[in-house]
Amino acid sequence: MNKNSIITIIILSSFVLSQKADLVLKNGFIWTVDKNNSIHEALAISGDTIIYVGSNTVTDRYIDSQTKVLDLNGAMVAPGFYDNHVHFESTGRLLYGLNLLDVSTEKEFIERIRSVNDRYAKDTWITGGDWSAYETWLEGDISNYKKPKDKNDPYGNYFLPNKIMIDKFTRNRPVLVRRFDRKVYLANNAALEKAKIRKGVPDPEGIVVQRNSFGEPTGILFNPISNNVESTVLIKDSIKEYFSKIIPKISLEQRTAETLEAWKKMASVGVTSYCDITSDISYIDIYKNLRDNGKMTARVRYRPSLDKWKSVKEIGSKVGYNNKWIRYGATKAWIDGIMGNSSARFYEPYSNDPSSKGIWRDIMFPFERSPFNAEDMQSNLERLAINADANDIQLTVHAIGDAANGYLLKMLENIINVNGIKDRRFRLVHAQVMSDDDIKRAGELQIVAEVQPFHVADDMRWMEERIGKNRSEGAYAFRRLWDAGAVISFGSDSPGTNASRYYLNPMLGIYSAVSRKTLSGAPETGWFASERLTVEEAIRAYTFNTAYASFEDHIKGSLEVGKLADLVVLSDNLLQISPDKIKDVYVKSTIVGGKVVYQAK
Repeated sequence: MNKNSIITIIILSSFVLSQKADLVLKNGFIWTVDKNNSIHEALAISGDTIIYVGSNTVTDRYIDSQTKVLDLNGAMVAPGFYDNHVHFESTGRLLYGLNLLDVSTEKEFIERIRSVNDRYAKDTWITGGDWSAYETWLEGDISNYKKPKDKNDPYGNYFLPNKIMIDKFTRNRPVLVRRFDRKVYLANNAALEKAKIRKGVPDPEGIVVQRNSFGEPTGILFNPISNNVESTVLIKDSIKEYFSKIIPKISLEQRTAETLEAWKKMASVGVTSYCDITSDISYIDIYKNLRDNGKMTARVRYRPSLDKWKSVKEIGSKVGYNNKWIRYGATKAWIDGIMGNSSARFYEPYSNDPSSKGIWRDIMFPFERSPFNAEDMQSNLERLAINADANDIQLTVHAIGDAANGYLLKMLENIINVNGIKDRRFRLVHAQVMSDDDIKRAGELQIVAEVQPFHVADDMRWMEERIGKNRSEGAYAFRRLWDAGAVISFGSDSPGTNASRYYLNPMLGIYSAVSRKTLSGAPETGWFASERLTVEEAIRAYTFNTAYASFEDHIKGSLEVGKLADLVVLSDNLLQISPDKIKDVYVKSTIVGGKVVYQAK
C-alpha cells in the first residue's frame, strides 16, 4: 500500500467517525444477515442509512446531544422483513373492512358488521366477509368434522344469518356479504332495495331468494349449483355478477384508508418492504401521494401482469429502476390454478379425482387459441416471457403443480437459449409441488423459489388426500431446493383465500418453515420434517434473499454500512428459543429509513 492510499484511508476514517448519528441502538443482539451472519451489539443511523455496525464503545463516537439513543437491553435486532408476495389491495380491504372467516354465530356476525359500519364513510357498501370458513375446522387444526345437513341450507349446514340482525344499525348503508364457499350471500334491506329484490317480485335470473312464509326476502341469497354431483359444485357466482352492476366503485378515500391500515399492520409485524402483485395500477398514485406527504411506512415493489410488460418498459421501469420507496421492474404471470380447488396442474391425475390433472391458465394458450399441448407447442406465456426478458423485465410466474413447475423450468431454458445468459433472478412463484428432477434443475438454473412457508401449516391438512403421500414429499421442499442451489425467498401470500387467512406476520412463516407444523402444533414430529430449514436460513429467506430476488440486495436485506436503516427489534431471540415458540414472538419496534414507525405498548 502506497503513502497516498494510507492518507486516503485515514481521511475517510476520520470523516466516518466525525459523522454524528440521528439514532443509535446499543446493548443488543444484532443479527446482521451479512455474508458471515455477523453478530454485533450496536448500530448507528444517519438519515435513512446505516453508518456503523459494531461495538457499544465505537458507537459512542457517533453520539452527540441531538442523537436519540435506544437501549435494547439485549433484545434481538434483525433486518426489516421483506414479504415477497402480497395481494395488497385485498389485504387492505380485509384489514380495514370485513373479516368473517372465523365467524359462525349471530353475536359475532353482528359485532363485526357493526364495527365496519362505524368506521366506513357514508354510502360505502359493506361487502366480502367469507363467514363460516373455520366453522367445521379450527384454524391450525386437522379435522374431519362434518355436520348433518340443514333443511334451511341446501348447500350444507353452516351458520345462516338474517337481514334482521343488521338492518337496524346499517339503515341506509347497503350490505352484501358472502359465505366462504360463495354459494350463499346475505343482503340487508338497503342492498335488496337497490337490487329490486322485494316481496312479490320474481327472483333475478340465476339467483334463488330465500323468503319467509309471507314472501318477504330474508336477505339470504343462493347461487345456482350443479345437480350432477353430490358435493354441490358452484356453477358460477351469479350474485356477484348481478350486484356488480349496482355496487359503485370504491372511492379514493376508502382505498387510501385501506392502504394506511395495511401499512399499520405491516409495521406492527416488522414488514418494512413488500412486493405488491395484484393491486390496480391506480394504487401507484396512492403510493406516490402518501409518500410525498410523508405517510409511507413500507417500501413497495410493484408487479403488474406479464401482458402489460410493454407499459412497464414505456415508463422506464427496468430492473433496479426507480426510488427507495416505490420500485418497478418485474411482471407477474400465472400458469396453472391452485390446490384449494384442485386446479393446480399435475403430470398425473389427482388422487381424489382420477378424471382431472388440473388446468392450464388462459395465458398458456397460443394466440390462435388452438388446442394446447405443453409438450410440443410454444405457449402465449412463453412468447410474452421471451419478449419481456429481452427488454430486461424480470419474470415472476405462479406455478403450483409439478407439471406447471416443470413447464416453467423448460421455458426458462428456452428463454436462455433465445436471449442469452444474464442475471435474471427468475422467480418461480409458490414452487409448491416439484418432482425430484425439477428440484435439481431449479438449483442448476439458480431460480428464485418465491415461496410462502405458512402454506405448509395451512395446506398439510388435506394435501395428501388430494395428491397422495408420494407426491406430497415434493410439496414445499424448502430443504432440497436450498441445498440444490435455488434461492429461497419468503413471503405471506396475504390475505389468503376465501377459505383461509394468510397472515402478514413473518413469525408464522418462520415458525412453519422450521417446524413444519400447524399452528396447533400438529403433527408433533413435523410434516415431512426433513424439509425443515434452520432458523438462520428462514430469517435470511425473509430478508436478504427477497431483497436479492428483487435486485435490491445492494440497498436492503442486511444490516450493513451504507444500506437502508430498515430493521426490527424482537421480543425474543429467535436463535435461542424453541422453534415451537417462534409463532408467539412479537415485534417491539419497527424502524424504516431510520424512523420508528411502530412501537409496542
